[in-house]
Amino acid sequence: MIKIKSQQFTSKNLEEALEKAQLEFGVEKNEISYKVIQESSKGFLFGIGSKPIIIDAFINENFLVNKIKEFLSEVLIHFDEDIKTNIKVFGKTIVIYLDGDGLGKLIGKHGRTLGALQHLIMIYINRMTDTKVDIKLDIGEYRKKRRRKIEEIAEQAALKVKKQKNEVELAPMFSFERKTVHEYIRKNHPEIKTKSVGLEPYRKVVLISQ
Repeated sequence: MIKIKSQQFTSKNLEEALEKAQLEFGVEKNEISYKVIQESSKGFLFGIGSKPIIIDAFINENFLVNKIKEFLSEVLIHFDEDIKTNIKVFGKTIVIYLDGDGLGKLIGKHGRTLGALQHLIMIYINRMTDTKVDIKLDIGEYRKKRRRKIEEIAEQAALKVKKQKNEVELAPMFSFERKTVHEYIRKNHPEIKTKSVGLEPYRKVVLISQ
């Protein structure tokens, strides 16, 4: 679970404590989670010995999901196509799926528009939390298809390295593409070493014969 901002609240019951948290944070009710620090008790006669409830309330991942939806609505309004958005949270990773017709403009040449949009969302979201949140954007299952293509490129490069006993430098790739190459070579060609070189956005993978 992603915790964005936390604070303790004290009140006579849970409902009032959550209302205080919602007012303090300025968020919707479903955007708050909490942990009870101290249970309330009525005490004895005339309330002697009574104790208030104390909770540690924090803004949860629903807040970020809603912010992403707002951000995307501002971007997608410039496209004529009816694009559906599906967002899922896995630990500290938020995966955004976009689907619909005419997604080519959103993907861009070699996935560059997709990569740029993902980068913008990551910057936007990580300014709201102290916890590093990883954003993964997939448009029309482009990443799944692209992964297969990258694995084919990695395989061809590995065969070339084995044949020539030399280094092979691949074209610049996005981080998820480079990661795919590293994982594929490590799993299928452990005798070949890989390393990433250069600076973004021209960072690339080099395969080295050992």
